[in-house]
Amino acid sequence: FRQVQEYLHSGDCYQVNLAQRFHATYSGDEWQAFLQLNQANRAPFSAFLRLEQGAILSLSPERFILCDNSEIQTRPIKGTLPRLPDPQEDSKQAEKLANSAKDRAENLMIVDLMRNDIGRVAVAGSVKVPELFVVEPFPAVHHLVSTITARLPEQLHASDLLRAAFPGGSITGAPKVRAMEIIDELEP
Repeated sequence: FRQVQEYLHSGDCYQVNLAQRFHATYSGDEWQAFLQLNQANRAPFSAFLRLEQGAILSLSPERFILCDNSEIQTRPIKGTLPRLPDPQEDSKQAEKLANSAKDRAENLMIVDLMRNDIGRVAVAGSVKVPELFVVEPFPAVHHLVSTITARLPEQLHASDLLRAAFPGGSITGAPKVRAMEIIDELEP
């Protein structure tokens, strides 16, 4: 983390999202584990893939890309606070997230990054941000979510959009290319 802070202070990047790998053994039915995790998290973007070597369980609250009849939508998440058991305290927690200058700044960085990525392939002038800094409650956490929309030109395909936007800025950091270089350098 010290090296990331040095990169941030030197202006190499504004945000870097490092991940930590871990391994654990599991001896149970993967499908049942997926169902239990999905019930507990209610992640709207979930997937289960059974493979010869095992299974992939993916439970994400974040919409990376939707392309439906040339209408594009992405909903990056930046900003998270835990839910609280008391309804009044939980409401204050959501308000705290909505007013957090740090979380709003991080969210805005990624909104700008995704607007730029999508704008590379979208119809000129079609990129919009209809929702900025919306607090969405999930069973265990509140997330700060923004929505970006655009239109894909008829001559392009969803694969062109995916190439322009992948990987998502909320996963990498900003600026994306430099953040990915730093991640490649520092993650095991």
